Amino acid sequence: MKKPIMMISIFFLSMILASCQMADGNKTNGSNNGQIQEEKWPALKTVSGRKIIAELEQTTTDTKIRNEAFAKVKESEELNRGLFGKNTPELREDLGVQWIEAEAAMQAIEKIFGGHGGVNDVGVIFSENQSSGADQPGFWLGIKEPDEKVTEFVEELQKQVDEGKILAKYIYIFQSEFTQSENNELMDRVSAAVKKMASSHATPDRVSYGVSVDTITGTVEISHDFLTDKQKEAIQKQFPDHTFSITQEGRLVAGLGEADIEYPKKKITRTLSKEGAYVMSVSESSMLVVEATPMDFSATGGESNFYSAVSYSFPKADEKVEVGQRVLVEASGPIMESYPGQGSAKYVEVLPTYQPEKADLTEAEVVRQAIKQSKKEGGFVLAVSHIAFDVKTDQWKVEFTQDQDVFEVVVDDKRGELSDN
Repeated sequence: MKKPIMMISIFFLSMILASCQMADGNKTNGSNNGQIQEEKWPALKTVSGRKIIAELEQTTTDTKIRNEAFAKVKESEELNRGLFGKNTPELREDLGVQWIEAEAAMQAIEKIFGGHGGVNDVGVIFSENQSSGADQPGFWLGIKEPDEKVTEFVEELQKQVDEGKILAKYIYIFQSEFTQSENNELMDRVSAAVKKMASSHATPDRVSYGVSVDTITGTVEISHDFLTDKQKEAIQKQFPDHTFSITQEGRLVAGLGEADIEYPKKKITRTLSKEGAYVMSVSESSMLVVEATPMDFSATGGESNFYSAVSYSFPKADEKVEVGQRVLVEASGPIMESYPGQGSAKYVEVLPTYQPEKADLTEAEVVRQAIKQSKKEGGFVLAVSHIAFDVKTDQWKVEFTQDQDVFEVVVDDKRGELSDN
């Protein structure tokens, strides 16, 4: 979901109030509520396709207080350290609106609507940023059926405009076609429909999906890795009054009889590679893989050689992969942030194993044997940090990293001396 910035202006407040009175006086018994609302709160103009029903008026040019607040934004440590991205004039303006106008608007919402809970029942709030593609930054308040609270909201913020604390141009008030509570209820109903389809999948424990409703557009957004075209059509027919955006994340989870693993056409490669992750252990229904290439987090105070590791659930893993192989894994759903991480493997690609021309053993066989020869025990994950074949000694050297400990294991290049799995 998107998070924009919001804006409001009360330039025609007297006009709005006058039109409210006229609408009341001209009501007929045949008028419905929607017509009454349109008469009470006519659109002053349209901005970004939204009907603006009230505005703030920039009544002063003395904005010293706002300027001082914006100066603090530009001097903020987070901005200058690049935590929000490249420090550009657009980003500075976006942050200024978020930290000044949006903050003032949220305080007014808390006072008048009772906070998020209260405003969610009558409308939506969001922010728009230039850094996210908006034409201008702004804080938006959308009300489905405007009433006197809109007037109170405008009056509350107009005081701050008059005092030079905020700028009117960054606040927008419009008539929304829906409320956040309605969006949440819609999201729950769609989620229930998708969940039912997920449970009917051949391997329901492996599929993943996400459902949300865009606060700004009201579009129902579904991400998934199992829905068929027929199921997608069925969902949209079940909710015909809503617009859908359905996105497939990666490949579809394999159904009955479909392969969830791919083996290389050429099993052997003469080129040593650090692509993928090593399979370090395998069970009937899971496998532990550790990346062959470490990541460097030293710039942010972390480890300089961090080997990512994930324990994946993978049906019949011991029949499909072997310890020592390098693999590429496509996960289904999120990876739990533990070490090693925890996740579900959707699809596995086994990579060619390295074997020098004069070597009898393959990289996968050597890694498998080196793990068995290692005397290192404990709960720390074992990572292959280096592997090399010495043709002169006819031996392989495998360097392991375990927590902060680095050690080497030597494996003779003799197939007959390989111990049993």
